[in-house]
Amino acid sequence: MRNPSLNVRGAGLLFGGLTLMLAQLGWAAGEAGNAVEGKQLFEKKFAAAIPGAGEVGDGLGPLFNHVSCAACHLQGGLGGGGPVDVNVVILSAGLRGSRPEKKKLVEMLRELHPSLISAEGEISPNIVLHRFSSDWRYRELHSRFIPQDIPLTPSEQERHSVQQTLARAAQQNVNVPAPLVMVTSQRNSTALFGAGQIDLVPDAMLHALAAQQARQGEVSGRVPPIGLEGVGRFGWRGQIEHLHDFVLGACAVELGLQVPGHNQPRDPQRPNYVPASLDLTAGQCASLTAYVSSLPAPRLVLPSSSERKQTVGRGRELFASVGCAACHVERIGPVQGIYSDLLLHEMGEALADPVGAEATLVATGKRLPPSDELVLGVNPKEENVRQQLTSVTPRPPRTREYYGNSQSSPLVAAPANVLIVDPESRERVEFKPVVSQTDAEWRTPPLWGVADSAPYLHDGRAASVVEAIALHGGEAEACTKRFFALTVADRVAVLEFLSCLKAPQ
Repeated sequence: MRNPSLNVRGAGLLFGGLTLMLAQLGWAAGEAGNAVEGKQLFEKKFAAAIPGAGEVGDGLGPLFNHVSCAACHLQGGLGGGGPVDVNVVILSAGLRGSRPEKKKLVEMLRELHPSLISAEGEISPNIVLHRFSSDWRYRELHSRFIPQDIPLTPSEQERHSVQQTLARAAQQNVNVPAPLVMVTSQRNSTALFGAGQIDLVPDAMLHALAAQQARQGEVSGRVPPIGLEGVGRFGWRGQIEHLHDFVLGACAVELGLQVPGHNQPRDPQRPNYVPASLDLTAGQCASLTAYVSSLPAPRLVLPSSSERKQTVGRGRELFASVGCAACHVERIGPVQGIYSDLLLHEMGEALADPVGAEATLVATGKRLPPSDELVLGVNPKEENVRQQLTSVTPRPPRTREYYGNSQSSPLVAAPANVLIVDPESRERVEFKPVVSQTDAEWRTPPLWGVADSAPYLHDGRAASVVEAIALHGGEAEACTKRFFALTVADRVAVLEFLSCLKAPQ
């Protein structure tokens, strides 16, 4: 019996347009949320309960980055991206030189920040350094790693200062005792416009795009792997498969809300604290997802003058001719005007970041004797091997980092080979993780709405589109050189075209 999930890709191509049309009419499989209620929850300013002060909150915290979804998604309108002052800061720990024995290493990390050690006593090399806490003691801990204090509502001057600091040094080294090395990096809030359409892009279309790029040879996008056969669509590393998980993850990580299947961050002052109940019900989460899914896609807004229209048209042609359109694909199946392939691309050393993309497992070609053991890994690339994965019942997905994986960290064991067993033939196939360049791989961000979504790049270090283009390296280096080799008038034409990709009104 063939795995049914392997046979739906062709159907996904055929019926993708119908599914998208139904979604735009307010229908989506498995969702029964109320978008009106979801909008209220998106705009709601949650309150934190203050320990020992007798103040009763409604779920915010104990650690949080802001008080509402809308506070971080506002550029170009409700649901847009965020300015740099609401960036998420991630602390990544590594080693230089000799490795201490694990017990000593755990003690050192726990002393520096309790959250670097999980509730099970395992090392968590990448953690979010939340901006705020309901516990006043957290501020002292936070200041060890981030001396710059950004207020909840900064002035324009304070925001400009944050932008300038980020542009000078996107990553900051933290002073810690040897042999530990720690660095902070950041993630900028992405725009959510058109997210419902992205959620419905069939896996087959992304696999087809990756295969097409491999044949053409100019760029080589990688499908973000999720579980046995899933495909990532959301997050700067493409680390989250579907919009509902993305929304729930944001509720938990950004607002500290306890939601179904996603725990709020551990309070370093109270590491054994367990929330008594959910802060949002499953129904409320479905409504929140329904609202985000309903956000319209951005659009191309042409200028009124015929002369500027001609400039925009020339800029659109140049955008394709210099190679930008190789990754920033105008259309993925039924999703028009997205200007992204949603694939992972290696963008060069300047944009490398310690919280890497997920590794792909590839078949080693080794056939092992039958076994009763059943171990599942992520999606293999070779089609002949894919046919062997018959009747495999997936286990629940393993815990994943909301902002990326920790597998490439020197603090944790290297990802092991994975065995996948055919339950009928009992044949075992071994797969090897490929982790090279995952620190420099980023999902191609959609350019729809780019005119209203500054700042740019994964950490918002680029204040302008030109700065963002200049920082494109790796696979995009040749394209970047071609863009800057254009005449000034032609570069302006490309920028004029991009300035017409507006957020929805």
